Amino acid sequence: MTISADSSVGGWTFNTGNYAFTLAPNKDLIFTGAGIAVTSGSVSISNTTGNLNFQGSSTAGTATIINPWNLNFQNNSTAGSATITNSGALAFFNNSTAGNAAITNIAHGQTDFSATSGPSGNHQLTAGSINGGGSFLLGSNQLTVGGNDQSTVVSGVISGIGGSLVKVGTGTMQLTGTNTYTGATTVNGGNLQVDGSIATSSLITVNHGGLGGVGTVGNVQVNSSGALYSGSGQPGTSLTVSGNLALQSGAFYAVAVNPSSASFVSVSGTATLNGATLGATFFPGSYLSKQYTILTAAGGRSGTFASTIINNGLPAGAQESLSYDANHVYLNLALSFSGPSNNGLNQNQRAVGDALVGYFNSTGGIPMVYASLSPDGLTQASGEHATGSQQTTFDAMGQFMGLLTDPFMRDTGCGANSASAVVRDRCGASPAGAAGYAEEGAASAYAMFTKAPLRARPFEQRWSVWAAGYGGSQTTEGNAIVGSNRATSRIFGTAVGADYLFSPNTLAGFALAGGGTNFGVNGLGGGRSDLFQAGAYVHHTSGPAYVTAALAYGWQDVTTDRTVTIAGTDRLRAEFNANAWSGRLEGGYRFVAPWIGGVGLTPYAAGQVTSFQLPAYAEQVISGASAFALNYGAKDVTDTRTELGLRTDKSFAQQNGVLTLRGRVAWAHDFDPNRAIAATFQALPGASFVVNGAAQARDSALTTASAEMKWLNGWSAAATFEGEFSQVTRSYAGKGVVRYAW
Repeated sequence: MTISADSSVGGWTFNTGNYAFTLAPNKDLIFTGAGIAVTSGSVSISNTTGNLNFQGSSTAGTATIINPWNLNFQNNSTAGSATITNSGALAFFNNSTAGNAAITNIAHGQTDFSATSGPSGNHQLTAGSINGGGSFLLGSNQLTVGGNDQSTVVSGVISGIGGSLVKVGTGTMQLTGTNTYTGATTVNGGNLQVDGSIATSSLITVNHGGLGGVGTVGNVQVNSSGALYSGSGQPGTSLTVSGNLALQSGAFYAVAVNPSSASFVSVSGTATLNGATLGATFFPGSYLSKQYTILTAAGGRSGTFASTIINNGLPAGAQESLSYDANHVYLNLALSFSGPSNNGLNQNQRAVGDALVGYFNSTGGIPMVYASLSPDGLTQASGEHATGSQQTTFDAMGQFMGLLTDPFMRDTGCGANSASAVVRDRCGASPAGAAGYAEEGAASAYAMFTKAPLRARPFEQRWSVWAAGYGGSQTTEGNAIVGSNRATSRIFGTAVGADYLFSPNTLAGFALAGGGTNFGVNGLGGGRSDLFQAGAYVHHTSGPAYVTAALAYGWQDVTTDRTVTIAGTDRLRAEFNANAWSGRLEGGYRFVAPWIGGVGLTPYAAGQVTSFQLPAYAEQVISGASAFALNYGAKDVTDTRTELGLRTDKSFAQQNGVLTLRGRVAWAHDFDPNRAIAATFQALPGASFVVNGAAQARDSALTTASAEMKWLNGWSAAATFEGEFSQVTRSYAGKGVVRYAW
């Protein structure tokens, strides 16, 4: 509908169908009565060159008005709930008001409230919202905006000597211009974000809702249920108070924190805190700092915040506190892994946590990935899997020493236990000579088979050679207090050796072995190694007594591997060479117990020392990040073991040789069963700690069962099964030997 002549109507009601009506007056259009009422459809008015006037008690209703020219509200009229886009002049006169209209200025549009005194004549009027640029003239009026709950950006200038602004509703009104009104500003709902200036406003009072932004405001008072946001809600931004700041009890002061900075309020005058509540939001980031400035007051600070800080996103390992000086408030972060969320940390977790805390305290910051570690994360970060190589090495050296010194596994010299004619002939000794275990039994068995006494012959120095295979597995339970986890290991190897009989009572030999190991620590990683061993041994008898000594060396090429899933998936690997030394001395005395069928009984005592020399080594990143890669310190681990036990034997004559069954029970005591290693985070120099692996029990029970067959042609074979048991350890091992003597 085009209105081409000046027109004056009382009102129009649009209620026919769901139509859209467009009015395009190019002359003056005046509403003098009810104005516009829309009960169905919509109405749009665009006064391209004319004036649009609402007079009397008329209303713009819900119309959409585009005003490039003049739009006037006079008398007691109201803009109602209209949507007004103004690029011309929008003015309110007499007792008119903008009601709940949404007003947007574009370009140089001007909205003038200065000529009205409001519906009640008290200079108070409303607008649903104001938005856009241009200018908004308040005069000495109080304008209440925000009732339509819209969020708007006012880039224009709000001015008026004595004019004041009240923000209501749930939306946010952002002021980006330099506003010059001089009256008060009150926030009763939603948020007022000042990114420009309202420094000329006499007092900004926040009763409900919030005040924030990166601009400048005048004197500020935040009452109970009100909030002051330091900056725009982003870390590093700030709000400037050109005047004094007062936070009342029950008020809320919000800061935003990231790894490098915090938002804050800068006050040119005084800041009075009065026990207001502080809320801190921690943004994700890669770094955590020790102290942040969250408020400055050039004129001095008085009072403190409430003792309880409301935080959001605080890293798991961090604890917050506040400190004050005459002009500043500081938010302090302390790294601690023993807070309420991390109660009950074990020793390993505390060791890692203490190393990180020490680094944080000494440097003033730490990457966020460490500060956020949970108890499970501390366990993963500990690198406990590296302790697995220690017990595995002790087991490997122990099994090899068993090959060298165990009388079950070789012909122990001369005497009647040498069932082959070759060995008996070389000894030149009667069966009465005690050269090892089961001598008398074997001699008796041989005599039964041959039906003839043994002949004494001159002693001959001769060789025998042997080959053996050995292996086993061990499981050691962890300790919940220490934080160690179940460790498992497996060992396998083959060995070859040779004996030389120096005298009827003295035998010496050497052996070389090769094999491998693998180990794991309950989901935390593991490793493997290639193994080389060499050793020498000597065995001497004197009547029924014997003594055996051996010395061995072990070399390993070790690889460790673990996957860390704390922040993504990181695969870390280390490779290094390690050495081990072991020595054993054993002595015993054999006698025959006729009351139990002639079984040989040999009480014995032994001492064994093993030293494992770990070099310093570093993990390398196979995939992922290096945050949790560790450097491990060099360490020599020495464990001394003593044994007290009883060996038994019984021989049986066979058609072509002698079968001997043997057994052992013993008590073993380890003087240093702990398995620990020192580590340092590669990314945090100086952040060092000691992690403890699963420790052996100091006391354990040893058991052995063996069967050996010696043939008359100089060949022999033996098989042995061994076990070691304690409260935390279960170990099983087996070995087999084939020997030829000539």
